[in-house]
Amino acid sequence: MKVTVYIIRFLLAFMFIYAGIEKLFLPYDPSVFKTNAVGSDPLFFEFYDFLQNSGYLYFVGFFQLLCGLLLVFKRTYVLAVIMLVPLILCLLMTHVYFSKNIFYILFDSGMFLLNTLLIGYNFKTIWKAMFKKQSRWI
Repeated sequence: MKVTVYIIRFLLAFMFIYAGIEKLFLPYDPSVFKTNAVGSDPLFFEFYDFLQNSGYLYFVGFFQLLCGLLLVFKRTYVLAVIMLVPLILCLLMTHVYFSKNIFYILFDSGMFLLNTLLIGYNFKTIWKAMFKKQSRWI
């Protein structure tokens, strides 16, 4: 099981490090993006251009890169899998509601499934950290 966890960690790390570097450091070319995302709803390209022009994609790229780097290290990967839950869900829902591209929906669903497997593998650790006994409520 440990080998499987390592493989999943490094696969997700590679994907998110690459996505973060792409958003932060590589120039955005709308024509190349539209060519790579054939079959997506035209509304998605408007939405993505808006996110790019507002600078929001730099924020997303920073957290993709951060989570990818945290996944590499044994001491920090549990934090990364927790941080990835809302990030992957936002990516998935963007494709469900805007792009409607089945490939991207399946790809993001697969990443969410892999992340969920890592959460399940570390469930006891996460449970203990999040719901440890307290002497008082506040």
